[in-house]
Amino acid sequence: MKTKLTAQETPLHKVFSDDFLFTVPSVQRPYSWTTDEAGELLDDILEFINHYGIKENNVSNVDEPYFLGSIVLVKKDGPKSEVLDGQQRLTTLTILFSVLRDILSDDYADDIGQMVVQKGSKILGTKDTYRLHLRKRDDEFLKKYIQEKGMTHKVAKDTPFKTDSQKAIRDNAMYFMERLNELDEDTIKTLPLVLATLCFIVVVSTPNFDSAFRIFTVLNDRGLDLLPSDIFKARVIGAIPDDEQDSYTNKWEDVEVSLGRDRFNKLFDHIRMIIQKRKGSANYKDEYEDIFSKVTGKDFIDDILIPYSEIYLKLVNYRSFYSHQPKIIKVLSLLNRIDNNDWIPVSMYYIQEYNEKLEEFLSLLEQFAGISMVLRKNFNWRMSKYSQILRQMEKGVDVFSEESLLKVSDDDKRAVLEKLNGDVYTELKDTVRRYVLLRLDSLLTNGQPFYDHSVITVEHVLPQTPKEGSDWLVNFSDPSEYVHKLGNLVLLTRSKNSQARNYDFNKKKASYFQPKNGVTTFALTTQVVQENEWTPEVLEARQKKLINLLRQAWDLYVTNNSSTPNNEDKNNNSNESHLYKKYFINAVRGANAIGTPVSSGFKVLKESLFADSVSDSYQQGFLDLRKHLIDKGLLVTKDDGVLYLVKDYTFTSASTAAALVLGRSANGLTEWKTASGELLRDSEQYG
Repeated sequence: MKTKLTAQETPLHKVFSDDFLFTVPSVQRPYSWTTDEAGELLDDILEFINHYGIKENNVSNVDEPYFLGSIVLVKKDGPKSEVLDGQQRLTTLTILFSVLRDILSDDYADDIGQMVVQKGSKILGTKDTYRLHLRKRDDEFLKKYIQEKGMTHKVAKDTPFKTDSQKAIRDNAMYFMERLNELDEDTIKTLPLVLATLCFIVVVSTPNFDSAFRIFTVLNDRGLDLLPSDIFKARVIGAIPDDEQDSYTNKWEDVEVSLGRDRFNKLFDHIRMIIQKRKGSANYKDEYEDIFSKVTGKDFIDDILIPYSEIYLKLVNYRSFYSHQPKIIKVLSLLNRIDNNDWIPVSMYYIQEYNEKLEEFLSLLEQFAGISMVLRKNFNWRMSKYSQILRQMEKGVDVFSEESLLKVSDDDKRAVLEKLNGDVYTELKDTVRRYVLLRLDSLLTNGQPFYDHSVITVEHVLPQTPKEGSDWLVNFSDPSEYVHKLGNLVLLTRSKNSQARNYDFNKKKASYFQPKNGVTTFALTTQVVQENEWTPEVLEARQKKLINLLRQAWDLYVTNNSSTPNNEDKNNNSNESHLYKKYFINAVRGANAIGTPVSSGFKVLKESLFADSVSDSYQQGFLDLRKHLIDKGLLVTKDDGVLYLVKDYTFTSASTAAALVLGRSANGLTEWKTASGELLRDSEQYG
């Protein structure tokens, strides 16, 4: 007998009803959504409400549902349901419902409360039962601080927790409480109605654990991002004549097998970018509906899917495909170490349409991508730039010409040189500083370097904390001036050894920098091993040499040789902001700011007002940046206690800017709006 499998779109008022009592098995990973994921969920639902103009009195007139994904359950005839997939959503929604219950009046609170707890019956002798039970170690925390009525008001930064999961629950409860308190009363009352009746989850259930696990494995093997490719397959194949469908189905599946499920899904994202030449939205269905309205069936498979899959495979399996072209292998090995893959659609399009001077093109692309990574260009900036580059190539603009957007601006050249001359170890995140050192190593290496070591660490020559009486303190009167500089760093293929870090130079290079065979893996480290001493003069000479190597490799020669301004002066003197729309934030705690996207991030304009206090869940990085702005005299306190920005300041991203203005975690793409209400993420200039 076949296992009974059901999959049904279910509104949340039915998901959180007597039809289900959810239990998360102990073998499941713990709850891990942060305020980023919780905030994105809330932002999307609030945007849905705003988009359709939903009010408390017209919810029943709205026909368009909001889809929240799927969950996989082991469920027999009764309500008891083991959650194999969907714990993160169910827990986050439980927190959101609990906060709504505690801030709304009793008539609303009672109805919302029934979605958190199944009421017992004195007549039947049953007790109240919570609709969601987490793993044993976290379940009592969820019950005590979230599910019990009135308790979310008492959750605070000093609420004790024993696990990371409990911390995430606490932080998300504080985040929802703060966000909901900022909303107007009508929206707060509308929100639970929309959640209950217009938000849907696909509930996939089977009474057999093995069957459910197979479903769970398929969904997780494909990932949520992979699910659309299976839907699109039906759309594409369905447009092909019946007598050719088997042949084209085989072609499709051959591509999928050759790439693997994960890469196949990523290929779809790259193809979307190439065809649409703009940042994608969160709505996969609408994105691909647009694409398949232009090309589908045999043309999509023959002219797009197959050729681009072959190019994509060459870019990621470059050693196999370019085995006789060591220079291309060298630059692709570096590009594949960039901490994002946004460069791939541009390279795929170039190879498909031009495929000439490939080494020169890839070197130009690596220069652009590497510098962007060092300068911490955010996702939206990259998407905007790469979209414009694709549009330029489509128009026939020579990528090697001066008008090409692949050319790095003088401002960015100055900025990256300033970064490289600074305290690289502390100012660049680990993946970026490792990339810079690997890039330098590739310049010092003759032939073709291989960087496939399981461990690559960055180590100091002059140690961070030299011991009293050591030779280090004899040679360096002020080690802090040198210790984190590029010239003082090497690469190792071993885990760091805390004891060996503080050895004197000769012992350190013999026992720590060199393996037993005496041959170091990296040319960068070999140079240091060959030195007889380590002094400020030696370090400074090495620093200058390394900077010059990157200057040549990345063409960091500034056309306008005016003096290099520091970051804040450059932010203030930048004249590009007039090219962009202005965006506004006007919220609680005195926040009232104007900003505009610029090439280096998001600029908040002088005279903007920042929140006079911060939330309990405020991230430490934001606290540090806020303190830095105050200490530098850029944020000053007005008589009414509100913080006032004395001159323009450019933040690394719109979300960081919004978080500093609002005094809480924030999604800048939805917080910043034009005077007419257009969201930043919908702007063509930004996306």
